[in-house]
Amino acid sequence: TTQTEIEREAELVKLVKPTTTPLVGFGSVATDGTLRNNAIHEHFTAAGKENFVRFPDTYPKDVDAITEYDSFGLFTSANRAMLVWSILDSVNVLPAEKLTSKLSRKLDDLGVPYLHSRHYYYQNLKSMGFSKVNLKIGDDDDQERSSQSLRHVLQDSGLVDVVAPSHIPHIQNKIVEETLNLRSGAPLMAMRDYYGEEIAFYFAWMHHFSSWLIFPGLLGLTIYTLRLYRGDTVDVCDLTPLHGLFTFFWGVLFLRYWEREEARLSCAWGTYGDTLAKKKYGARPEFEGELKPSPVTGALEKYYSPTKRRLKYVVSAVVTSILLAGAGFVMILSLNLQGYVRPRDDRGRWGQDHDHPFYYPMLATFAEEGNVFDAASHWKCFLPVIIHVLVVMTMNKLYRRVAEKLTDWENHETKIGHENSLIIKRFLFEAFDAYVILFYLAFFEKNITKLRGELVSVFNVDTFRRLLVECVLPLVMQRLSKDKDHLAKMRKKTDSSDTSDVDTSTRLTLESDRDEYEQFDDYLEMLIELGYVMLFASAYPLAAFIAIFSNYVECRADAWKLSRVCLRPRAIRTDSVGTWKLLMKVIIWGSALTNCLIFCFTSRQMYQWMPDAFSYDESTGHKSFVAGKGWIVVLTLFGIERALLVAGILITLIVPSVPEDVARLEERRQFVREQASQKIRNSSFLKKKMDEGSIGSIITVDKDA
Repeated sequence: TTQTEIEREAELVKLVKPTTTPLVGFGSVATDGTLRNNAIHEHFTAAGKENFVRFPDTYPKDVDAITEYDSFGLFTSANRAMLVWSILDSVNVLPAEKLTSKLSRKLDDLGVPYLHSRHYYYQNLKSMGFSKVNLKIGDDDDQERSSQSLRHVLQDSGLVDVVAPSHIPHIQNKIVEETLNLRSGAPLMAMRDYYGEEIAFYFAWMHHFSSWLIFPGLLGLTIYTLRLYRGDTVDVCDLTPLHGLFTFFWGVLFLRYWEREEARLSCAWGTYGDTLAKKKYGARPEFEGELKPSPVTGALEKYYSPTKRRLKYVVSAVVTSILLAGAGFVMILSLNLQGYVRPRDDRGRWGQDHDHPFYYPMLATFAEEGNVFDAASHWKCFLPVIIHVLVVMTMNKLYRRVAEKLTDWENHETKIGHENSLIIKRFLFEAFDAYVILFYLAFFEKNITKLRGELVSVFNVDTFRRLLVECVLPLVMQRLSKDKDHLAKMRKKTDSSDTSDVDTSTRLTLESDRDEYEQFDDYLEMLIELGYVMLFASAYPLAAFIAIFSNYVECRADAWKLSRVCLRPRAIRTDSVGTWKLLMKVIIWGSALTNCLIFCFTSRQMYQWMPDAFSYDESTGHKSFVAGKGWIVVLTLFGIERALLVAGILITLIVPSVPEDVARLEERRQFVREQASQKIRNSSFLKKKMDEGSIGSIITVDKDA
């Protein structure tokens, strides 16, 4: 791809880049990426490209050591990768206004479909005897025969295995070295210039999350130490509920200050409020629709009825609900096999075994003493857990396929819209798998001892599982899959003068065997961890402290995996972490209710504060309300929960989501843009009038001035 074509594509997709004109008095250069420069960000134009050429003084020296631009000083590695991908996506099998071509005839011979699925749908109906009138198709079938992107067709048919940007070894090595440095974090600016904004935002969020975990982590460690010193259990500790209250306020502030950090980064990176970038950079070649004039530009563009998509959302929700119900039933069976469902342990609540709605004696028997899944055994108790993990992994894999099919069927116009819909579906299912047993133990069995035990095992084991599955295992598989004999033959056939070409070819061949990078998995694990820390803070205060060290390793492991294990991902411009922020809000605001319920019903923590409202049977461990005091307990519970929500809302109102200096800088940038546009319009107008010879009629001079 020539430089001219890349510049033309940058202009077509309206790539935003900083100009060489700084805003005097606004911001200063910082090495953390929050204020990379104080220049005006404009849409790139090939005619005015000299205004976008990078100057060394604009950027910090430590960033210059990693970030590299092209020989023209215009585009970063991420810019070029994104623009080349956009060019590939814009190449269709059939050129505009053509019904056939040499390439399409070749694909027809190979039996490879290259038209949109609507065309084949109509063809099938026509073969069944339906006429064009019945199908409401006109004589002009150009719209019906619109072809797909060539890249999409070749990948779907298996004619092309991998389409991905290649790694640049010396840049990726420097990024990994900086990230693995124990005294520093991920180099955000270098990551943004190499991987794109989407990846850089993830690592920025990881750094923010890990830094903020210090506060609940230290408090949780303090409460845990005091509890050990006093000899209390988590069930009767009167200090543990305070950790739940603090964690809620921490979560609200954590998210609010992340929104502020997000605004700073998007402002520095030129994506602040750029909704056009989201649409242009994330356009999906698979999107199908009718060609209609755009109400904005007037050009023909694909249109799909939002009403139809909303109806598809309803169908997707129904299918997801059915699958979640099925997953819930599987979890109940697993609970029986693990020995968690035992009515005899709470005879004050369950008089007979059959009174328990989730008790299946045929399965629960396997967990009895001496049987194959003996819950009291040191090793047999792990057998149903292993089966449970395998079943969950299988269900997640199957549901992922279902979710992808449903999301494709919803026909989203942009990649971001498609990903957001897929994220919500998959997160609901996988979060359900992660939390359902914990919710069962907390709010149905109301056994905080079992809840804490399950939390400790799940949280700690999951930490090691992530490192093993994401980094160690893929690397081992790569090592084992290398064809050393083939590489040796290639080197023998090559002269010493061609060694560099062979090394590059070998590197690209090995790189193509890597798996695609799944950012969903990284975000999912961190949000599941956030759920453990927040939703069950009153049951496991030490979770936040352990998460500090877990995240410290996770951030570096993710950067290493991105560079050494996975294909280099597609560079995507964005101004936020997208739907993940919405899911964070659900977890944070939902934690107010879950911790209040644990405080009141799951444990005896509220009993320590209001002993007169409860009666407790030491022999059976059964807790109940004192006659006439139940309404006081419930009122207190929901009063605390509502007070937390109100306080959280006040915090969000007091702390703005956009820092004042960022808002002022954006306003100034907009003002300068408007002034520049007005100056250009005035210059053009005056030039036109001077050419017409009527300048004297529009210019007056005040002689007395």
